[in-house]
Parts: sequence; structure tokens; C-alpha cells
Amino acid sequence: MRAVLLPIVVLLGAAPAFGLELEGRYGFAGEWAVSATLTEGTVPGLWRKREFAGPVQLKHLAICGPGDVSEKTGTLRLSRTGARYLAKLVVGEDSCEASGVLNEDGVAFADCGKSGKIPLRLWSK
Repeated sequence: MRAVLLPIVVLLGAAPAFGLELEGRYGFAGEWAVSATLTEGTVPGLWRKREFAGPVQLKHLAICGPGDVSEKTGTLRLSRTGARYLAKLVVGEDSCEASGVLNEDGVAFADCGKSGKIPLRLWSK
């Protein structure tokens, strides 16, 4: 009996972590290309919630003005249910929250506090 239960326990206890690769655009003219590779974690509790987190890179696609940077890095935390997501983007001292649909055509407005609401589009690679 123990020989049968041991493989089942090993299979149930070893849940693989999945990754999520995202691309997107950020800014009023989509001037920032967004790229992120997130890893999945789990939230303790009765129901398993899909949560992803990892580094994010933003590359400016237009001509930068004096003193502007062409690349920024930060972190992205994202919880996902189907195609819908809730995300928190942190780049430097700026922190933005958005919810929307993971789709190239779906535009969400990231609430960035004093910077206002900035368009954000995210989709899976």
C-alpha cells in the first residue's frame, strides 16, 4: 500500500512553477516597449491563486530629450484569472496599478498616483 501512495504524494507535492513572458506598450503614444519574464508563485489559502512576479524592462521607442533615459528597469507583480489580470508595476520611485485583459488590443489605464492614469497594453509572447 505504501508503495502505491508514495508516488502519488510525490506527484502532488511537486507542483511545477510556470513562467509567463509578456510584451507590451506603455505611455500615451505607446512610446515604451515593455518586456517581462515572470515566474509563478502561489498564495496560501483554500484556493490556489495564480500570481506571477519578476523583473520588467522598458525601452523608449522614440527620441529621448535631454536628461531622459532610453531604458528603465523595475518589477512587475501580476495576478491572473484567465485572460484578465491585476498588475502592479514599480519602476524607480514610480508605482502603478492596472487591471485589464492580456491582449494586444486591450488597453488598460495604469493608475500611477501623481503621474495620473497612463495607458498600458500587455500580452503574452
